[in-house]
Amino acid sequence: MKLSFIGKIRLLIILIFIVTILQAGIILHLINNANSYMQMKLDLQNTIFISLFIQFILALTIIFYTPVFLHKAFTEIHNIIKDITQGIYTIDIDPDNNKTTIGKEFLIVISLLKDMLKSILNFDTLKKEKIVEHHNRIVSILNLTDDGFAIVDIKGNFVYMNEKVTETFPALHDKSNIIETNFPPEIENNIKKYTLNILKSRTKQEPQQFFVPSLKRHVILNSALIRDASGQPTGAIIAIKNLEKRKQTKEEEL
Repeated sequence: MKLSFIGKIRLLIILIFIVTILQAGIILHLINNANSYMQMKLDLQNTIFISLFIQFILALTIIFYTPVFLHKAFTEIHNIIKDITQGIYTIDIDPDNNKTTIGKEFLIVISLLKDMLKSILNFDTLKKEKIVEHHNRIVSILNLTDDGFAIVDIKGNFVYMNEKVTETFPALHDKSNIIETNFPPEIENNIKKYTLNILKSRTKQEPQQFFVPSLKRHVILNSALIRDASGQPTGAIIAIKNLEKRKQTKEEEL
């Protein structure tokens, strides 16, 4: 049966205690059965030196073994926790293997970490499902509306735009950057300029309208800032109103 860390320390302490008792017994025996003073003195010296040497070896074993074992055990636990803090939750934790490598005393910590990882993975899965569900709801709503919507981050990257925007302004796509990309004059002088003012000032702009030749009418730009939990702006939403397709009148058809 393999001894645990605490079992080994206890065994070494018991051995030191046994050596001490044996030393005392041998010394008493030598004193009571000594034939000459010089012989007794020599035997006592040898007994004390031998017992002290054995005790010294056992004490050194405890002193050096304990830090090495604890370092190995805590390094293993530290590596697991480090992976968790970096978002790595698929860690293979084998309690039986850890029991033999770092001792059963730390097995409860490993077991708790394993249970915690299960809870984190379960929560992470549920969180992703909810995020995807809400994302799909928002995207569906934005695609069903008659207005156009484009979302940009604080660096000018398009995060999302609905179908109304891409249908009306084919030059816009959700993989471009509104700051770095050159667009046709219709977009450059209106949507881009309006968006850049928002990103530079970090404030929403007043509604603004401009004429779209392909629609043969004016559309209205409106905006809203996106803020994080601390209130800092992280992007903007640009709404383009009056993009809905109108039915042609009899006069227009003629």
